[in-house]
Amino acid sequence: MRKSSTCHLFIKIWLLIVCIPVVASAQIKITSPTDRAIYQRDITGQTTLSITGTYSQPIDKVEVRAVPVVPGQGIGTDWATLQNNPTGGTFLGTLRLQGGWYTLEVRGLQNQTVVGRDVVPRMGVGEVFLIAGQSNAQGLRNYPGPSAKDDRVNYIAYDNIVNSLFDPPAPTFAQLTSNAMVGPHGQSAWNWGLLGDMLARKLNVPILFINTAWEGTSIRNWTQSAKGETTYNVYGGFVYPPQMPYANLAIAARHYVNTLGARAVLWMQGETDTHPLNMSKSEYQEHLQFLINRLSGDINKRITWVIARTSRTATADNRQQFTSQAIIDAQNAVINTPFNSTYPGPETDKINVTRPDGIHFIGDEALTALANAWDNTLNTTFFSTITPLTPAAIPVVTTACASDNNAVSLTLPAGYSSYSWSTGQSGRTINVSSPGTYRATLKDANGNAYLSQAVTVENSVKPITPTVIPGGQQQACADSGLVLSASGGTDQFLWSNGTTGRATRALQSGNYTVRAQNVFGCLSDVSAPVGLTIRPAVPQPTVVQSGPFSMQATLPSQDLSVTYDWKRNDQVLSSGSSVIKAVETGDYTARAKAVYNLGNNNQLTCYSPFSSPIAYIPSEGETVVIFPNPARGGVLSIETREDLTDAQVTFFGVNGVMLRTQTIPTLSERRTIDASTLPPGMYIIKVKAAGTDVSKKIIID
Repeated sequence: MRKSSTCHLFIKIWLLIVCIPVVASAQIKITSPTDRAIYQRDITGQTTLSITGTYSQPIDKVEVRAVPVVPGQGIGTDWATLQNNPTGGTFLGTLRLQGGWYTLEVRGLQNQTVVGRDVVPRMGVGEVFLIAGQSNAQGLRNYPGPSAKDDRVNYIAYDNIVNSLFDPPAPTFAQLTSNAMVGPHGQSAWNWGLLGDMLARKLNVPILFINTAWEGTSIRNWTQSAKGETTYNVYGGFVYPPQMPYANLAIAARHYVNTLGARAVLWMQGETDTHPLNMSKSEYQEHLQFLINRLSGDINKRITWVIARTSRTATADNRQQFTSQAIIDAQNAVINTPFNSTYPGPETDKINVTRPDGIHFIGDEALTALANAWDNTLNTTFFSTITPLTPAAIPVVTTACASDNNAVSLTLPAGYSSYSWSTGQSGRTINVSSPGTYRATLKDANGNAYLSQAVTVENSVKPITPTVIPGGQQQACADSGLVLSASGGTDQFLWSNGTTGRATRALQSGNYTVRAQNVFGCLSDVSAPVGLTIRPAVPQPTVVQSGPFSMQATLPSQDLSVTYDWKRNDQVLSSGSSVIKAVETGDYTARAKAVYNLGNNNQLTCYSPFSSPIAYIPSEGETVVIFPNPARGGVLSIETREDLTDAQVTFFGVNGVMLRTQTIPTLSERRTIDASTLPPGMYIIKVKAAGTDVSKKIIID
């Protein structure tokens, strides 16, 4: 029941992972680690993992997290900063991880917004083993052994069938299946799939095997090839390829172990030296010790050798079987040499199973017994006392746009003895001008290889010339300006007004242009200009109480033709006139509004800031006010508390004679009456409407 629940949970988690919405998958890419890569944990059970990648649009932060693929198979991490302000299209940072099997997720952010995400579905921190020896270590192609059942048991998928001495390709990883060619030279899963399952279950970490063993080899073949000497196969008399079989072990250590780390070399060999060579104890011991010392010297690091006590062999017809106490004694002598980086492996001669040909552990029963023997050796004492080699840091690639703006300059750090680029070029710095992914193999003085971070050039080096797109009519108000946008991909954009970003706000009249700049610093040509007209700012008006029932707004300058929007407290009032009727208590403010005709029935409306508020408290008593009094020049204003309809305004002399009258259909705001035709003197003005009959004495001066 528990197994079923775990399986269902795994499926749910995997579906969640593969269904994560990739915000912009092409915009950020993890280049290391790759899927199923396994890195050696240190003596504390953790490792410091280098995480590298590329991005194609501006970002200001890279974050990372690790989630166990299956709950319980590791200790996950929360989102953490991997690198702040990355430059040049690449990022690199480190994450400390406990042993486990993880989904690794990286996201790029710009101004706290996620703009890109990438995921490595499976990668791990666990145990890495090199395998060396002859066929019982290499495995038989025709009798492959069971596949690993645990998803965490993996190998490097690389078959060096051509016996190349050149750098191997960047490793790809896969689950260890029965017929796997376990790179660089293993022929099948053999007993290693079974052992991997046992170790993964016991340690709860992923396991990686790198197999360099070679069938039929004598210890002489290993040491002679390590010295660069010609060496012959004892059975067929043929010459081994140059520097083989040792070259596979050295190359694997210099490349894979240097990159991934490793716990130990698992050595299982001695059959050929038992028969037909009948080698002495001293010769075998001398050869094996030389081999251990040579590998340590070649990589300038001490790696532990777990040495199986192995000698059992047989004639080709299996009529006669042999063991050699001399070979076993030699192996034990190397193990017991003081200060040697060795550890006792299984005693395989004593494993009581049938070997059909007298030599090989053929069949599931025999291979299970062999795997159990290795598992018993690789016990708690081994993992708590044997210090592993941990992964080397990944060299940083510095990028910059070349001086001609048509190539990207890639530069590696100094201090290495050689630099070999994926383009075939050498040297610390190269220029590239075509789309592609570029990386280099760097080597130190001992020949240890370091695979640099990868740099991806997605498009042409020189960005495409962008186009300026106005966000509306090519006129704007001074207080808001006009937003201009740049067409194009995910580049940075540099505007002629000195701002950066996909959009800019134009605040002055003139021509505006833009250039695209990619993450490497290369610039496009300048865009075609777009001309803009920015209307002058509308000044803030001043509001005063201009009458007993009115407020008035004025501008410092009368050059603009404007109308006004009014508010009392937060309530929007009528708009239009510079004078507004005021009969309710409150704070009155106004803003000026200028309207420009742009043609094609389009208009541009610009606003001033709202004025400072002016408090208004209505006077008590009077309902109709006529002012000023005296009225110079005979021009009078009338304001009423209540709106009047068909108000009749009549002038009388002091003798009661009616002099003039007029009707105002609607008296809802201040009205001006021109009485300049009347001679100076005192007059009585009567205002009469429904519900109102008021008389006022007025002096015309």
